Amino acid sequence: MSPTRIGTAVAAIAVALAMGYVAVDAWRVEAPPAVVAGTSPHASVDERAVPEVTAGTPDAAPSVAAEPPVVVADAGIPSRLTVPAIGVDTSLEQLGLEADGALATPVDTDLAGWFEGGPRPGAVGPAVIAGHVSWNGDPSVFFRLGELVAGDRITVEGDNGTEATFAVTRVEQHAKDDFPTVSVYANTSSPELRLITCGGEFDRGTGHFDDNVIVFAELVETA
Repeated sequence: MSPTRIGTAVAAIAVALAMGYVAVDAWRVEAPPAVVAGTSPHASVDERAVPEVTAGTPDAAPSVAAEPPVVVADAGIPSRLTVPAIGVDTSLEQLGLEADGALATPVDTDLAGWFEGGPRPGAVGPAVIAGHVSWNGDPSVFFRLGELVAGDRITVEGDNGTEATFAVTRVEQHAKDDFPTVSVYANTSSPELRLITCGGEFDRGTGHFDDNVIVFAELVETA
């Protein structure tokens, strides 16, 4: 899947996984909802039609143009992720989809990976970066992900020198069978970021963790 296809996370996964799942580090995540053909890939799922007001009528409200979201004008392919609050400084792999429709995991378990079928960090939409929490009992790149709190900064560098800095808005933990698919993958009107790993108790019987830890963040600065 070409890394130049920006802003298609929901559509790309929905097409590939119509009845399937996305997986990272031994978890299964429900496929995002499909995007209706012909709609803007960046339209909010909560977007509502606004009645038109005719200019010049007594009850007409003044027209106020919405300010465009701050974006990285030419977001490069993400190459490095830093999260100072938890000591993360990692280069990024590019993650595609496996033959069975699962999201591929990073080859190097000490690195995180960006889902190349979705938006690049800094472009409009929810960019997704995933990583292992542990491997063979040893802490991995996202071992401390659940320690992040609102306001913590996350910076993603592009291979062209651009930087997108995000502020954490919330951190959630969900059972794998209750993954918040829409919240994670639904299109957004501005650049956002999701960091995903495993969490909860480790089930030795299945070899899987019970939960997912998901960090939500919004773009606050570009360079």
